[in-house]
Amino acid sequence: SSGINAEYGRWHENTADSVAAQSSWDNHKKRNDSIITDLFHGQYRSRLECPDCQKVSKIFDPFMYMSVSLPRKEEKIRDIDIIWLHPDKKRTRYKIITPREGQVIDLLYAMEKASGLSADRMMLCELSQSIIESTISTTHKLRDIREGRYSLCVFEREPQLPVIKVYNAYKGYTSYLKYFGNPLVVQVPKEDMSYKDFVIMLYLRMSRYVQLTEEQLQSEDTLPFKIKSVNQFGVEQSHDLCNEEENLNITMANGKQVAYIAIVWDLDAKDEYFNIDLCNAMDYDDSYRTTKARKNEVDLADCIEMYCRQETLNEDNMWYCPNCKDFKQASKKLDLWKLPSVLVIHLKRFCYSRHWRDKIETMVKFPLHDLSLDKYLLSSEHKDMRYDLKGVVNHYGGLGGGHYTATCLSDTSNKWHVFDDSHVSSAGPEKPVSPSAYVLFYVRQEQGTNGANGNGTAEPMDVN
Repeated sequence: SSGINAEYGRWHENTADSVAAQSSWDNHKKRNDSIITDLFHGQYRSRLECPDCQKVSKIFDPFMYMSVSLPRKEEKIRDIDIIWLHPDKKRTRYKIITPREGQVIDLLYAMEKASGLSADRMMLCELSQSIIESTISTTHKLRDIREGRYSLCVFEREPQLPVIKVYNAYKGYTSYLKYFGNPLVVQVPKEDMSYKDFVIMLYLRMSRYVQLTEEQLQSEDTLPFKIKSVNQFGVEQSHDLCNEEENLNITMANGKQVAYIAIVWDLDAKDEYFNIDLCNAMDYDDSYRTTKARKNEVDLADCIEMYCRQETLNEDNMWYCPNCKDFKQASKKLDLWKLPSVLVIHLKRFCYSRHWRDKIETMVKFPLHDLSLDKYLLSSEHKDMRYDLKGVVNHYGGLGGGHYTATCLSDTSNKWHVFDDSHVSSAGPEKPVSPSAYVLFYVRQEQGTNGANGNGTAEPMDVN
């Protein structure tokens, strides 16, 4: 009879919204009766609908601030290197624009356009200094690439032939391999390749920065390095790459092909024959200097629109339908019901997924005066409210660290000021709106006033 579903804590669909909202608000006030509630708390309605039986469930909850997502730009600029097959070509860096939500094949096509290298000759990898951490398939989603932690590199290779990843390493004064220089990929063109030919093939790939004599290449005994089979973590494996017939042996005892090898240098020989500066030398394509991010701006209204937009719950966040007795990917819709005197809007500039984290630097344009949320309000008695901006918290920096400042409007001088630790400075009216804006503080206008009362500000609201 009360209209509340005690088992699920939600209101029955036939209960009037006004009754459910007021009852929920009264209960909230009984537990949270304070000036914070009076000034900062609003109320929204959350509505869920089962896709199969159309069962509707709704709940009215308080909020202290609106945490709104930013519409993400559809494109992203990425730095990607190519390590070429031709030994005379240096590693080359490109700056390309890719779709944010596409697949790796979209990235490879963009690289093809920039470099002239056919996409089917590319192998995209994540590098951690001198180690290939992973090979990324063409169907991999771009948003799952682990940005920041690893660099992206394309290795030129022949299509269809199996690939062996090659590292340069030395042992120094310990038994552990230490890796240096750029990794390479090689491909064995035939099964009966001699070990000597394989060594020469490796040398030719490194001939721009490694100088050996013909005599040194004649046998394994005269080489200044040893070639070892290693696993994906760079740890040596007990597999001899040269068989009794002195042919290359890349099939291990378990039947799998050797995927990684290390060219292990004697420490003195490394310094004598391996020119690390030439190895690490980099060319920069014109795109690296000319490609710039397109200007990207959104309106605060777009963010609030996303906040109130209907969505379908994903498989990790399904709703239990009491009619169907099962978890369902219900449709969910948020609507504002009651707005507070002081409206706090948090711009969600930090986003996360399983493999990446990012800060969104998009410029959000928001009004200094006369902000209206009428179109998002369900309750008619709370409409016709206008808000004026009083302060902004700014965040500078990235995910690893940053700095906060505040830009606030003085009630006495009606001028904007920047508060940066112990330093306070004056600012123009354009200062609050910036790509660093993180949290917005709006104060409701008194009834009968507006944001343009001669000096461009609203009448101050008594919050005492």
